[in-house]
Amino acid sequence: MSVPERHYFKELRLQQFRGLIAVIRSGSFSAAAKALRMTKASIWQQVRALEEEFGCVLLESAGRRVRPTAQGLRLAELSTPLVEGFDSIKEAFCADLANLPAELSVATTPGCLTYELRGAIEAVRVQFPTGHLTFQDRNSPAAIDLVESGEVDVAVAARFEEWPQKPALELIPFTEHPFALAAPAGHPLLEAPELRLADLANYPLLLPGPKANCRPRLERLLRGEGVWDRLRIVLECSFPSSLLEYVEAGLGVTVTPVPSALLREAPHGRSPLQGRQTVLRDLSALLGKEPLFYVRRRGWHETPIAVAFRTAILQARSLGIRGVGDQ
Repeated sequence: MSVPERHYFKELRLQQFRGLIAVIRSGSFSAAAKALRMTKASIWQQVRALEEEFGCVLLESAGRRVRPTAQGLRLAELSTPLVEGFDSIKEAFCADLANLPAELSVATTPGCLTYELRGAIEAVRVQFPTGHLTFQDRNSPAAIDLVESGEVDVAVAARFEEWPQKPALELIPFTEHPFALAAPAGHPLLEAPELRLADLANYPLLLPGPKANCRPRLERLLRGEGVWDRLRIVLECSFPSSLLEYVEAGLGVTVTPVPSALLREAPHGRSPLQGRQTVLRDLSALLGKEPLFYVRRRGWHETPIAVAFRTAILQARSLGIRGVGDQ
């Protein structure tokens, strides 16, 4: 059995009924076109399509104006509730949306959640006191993957160009994490007037794991200095906060990006961690800084709570971020 050819341009369309109604209400094709912000020819074609579909004349000339035939008037009466009901859907949906609970899911690292995002979270809670924020702690590549797969709405994560591009995602620059050495207070690497990457080979080393965002960059730089094969790596993990815990436990020293708040106003580039024996030394002159981004899917519709969260983050970027380490 053959399937009849479908002529989509002849099928009934809501816009055709809207055009007919506009002509009847205004009395002319020109006025209807102006009201609907379309061309006169487009309105005429819509009415002609209806006349072909129903096999009757819907409009007739009346001097310099047009008026509906009996069939045209009846078709307009039947279709007006449909058109007006459809046109009200957006308004009704927006009203319903305003009454829905505001929710936002975010993937980010523990360091970002502790330092960079505190102010944004507080601002969102003020705007949406009944809102619900859900955070998933992941290293940066995993956080970005969760956005790409749609498992979370947005991410705040680091991204070096060494990783494959993600065309489906939009990355908005947020802040930077400087590379730092973390070692016990009094450690020779902290006291040395000038630190070389080769010096890291003399001590047990804790490193960000292979799936951490900074690992390809760090490994490339260390290999470039001919140091990589001489390192004594005793532990690897994905989160800088965990690395700092094991430095505090005496397992070795680490090189990792850290929130800038931890190094702000550090005398001579060295900053003791509050309440700990671990001290940070700024290595950004040697290793640079890790860029962080606000990440969302291209074309994703931002809810009001998502807009508030993004706005608070980018405002913090422009004003200079203050984390709990600054208080």
